[in-house]
Amino acid sequence: MGSIEKYRTLAQRVGLFQGLSPEDVGKIVAKGTTMRVAKGEVIFQQRTTGNTMFVILGGKVALSDDTKHLATLGSGDMFGEMALISEQARSATAIAAEDTRLFVLSEAVFHKLMTKRVAIQILLNIIGTLSKRLREANRKMGIFEGA
Repeated sequence: MGSIEKYRTLAQRVGLFQGLSPEDVGKIVAKGTTMRVAKGEVIFQQRTTGNTMFVILGGKVALSDDTKHLATLGSGDMFGEMALISEQARSATAIAAEDTRLFVLSEAVFHKLMTKRVAIQILLNIIGTLSKRLREANRKMGIFEGA
């Protein structure tokens, strides 16, 4: 698979990259980094500050707070995105649920790399993900939209 096809696939399968051209995805991937984490390894702790977000390229990540498991995320899912849009402490602990490969995007790279068009699309993708998670949390707690 050629680079353009690989980036086109990422744009289709990774929520963070939806709506972006393969060329834009290629530029972002070239500036970000990847990392491997072993099953059970802590990626970040709740209440710590951070300026990076992550996209799962392969594997699974469990998110939890002090009292409960919040979610298990898989390939294509993003997490830690609130660190790019707010300066508040992380709201959960992230632990690799299995051997996992991550794409890491720092705030510095995000700001330096992005054209306004790409930055707006990525922020819209992040907002969409956060909205989906809020709706799911509301559903689990019995809070219904429009009530």
